[in-house]
Amino acid sequence: VPSHDNIMKRIVILAMAVLLTACSTFSSKKDERNVKSEFFGGDIKVTYTFSGDFESIASSGTGKVTSNAPDAVVKAYIVATLRARKQIADFMKAEVESEKFKQTVYESLQEAEEEYKASSAAVTKDKIASNLQENIKQKSSAILRGTYVESKEFDKGTSTVKVVIKSSVKDIETAKNLSRLMGN
Repeated sequence: VPSHDNIMKRIVILAMAVLLTACSTFSSKKDERNVKSEFFGGDIKVTYTFSGDFESIASSGTGKVTSNAPDAVVKAYIVATLRARKQIADFMKAEVESEKFKQTVYESLQEAEEEYKASSAAVTKDKIASNLQENIKQKSSAILRGTYVESKEFDKGTSTVKVVIKSSVKDIETAKNLSRLMGN
């Protein structure tokens, strides 16, 4: 049984985490519109600013429920979560370095410019894509550490579960602050 001091310490840490998260939602950046690019057939979605600053990454994975055992759905969620996390790792290892990455970002910027009625030169788009590549490479280990399950669903008809994991700049900062609070 945890002691009273231990429980109070946990409550204080939880309260600090909530406050840090709340504070991080009020950023000093101006209201900059985001661009979203999809990779791996839409299973990976990367959100970033028009200047190429990384904002977030989301990955979806699926798992098949293979039995009627009480824990079968839980095991399928675990498999789906691991697949989604592996997909982010694979994306960072291979896709971020590819020419296809730059091309996808370039096309997403084109679509966003049309949607937001903005414009930028081709050279700028290449610079934005390069900046985003560098941003993701520099933050790759923090991105992977900051992942969490954003949503999960179970389709009884197909006996399949789907999990979406996410990591964002705000989540990474919150994780760092929590780690500091806990003395790690």
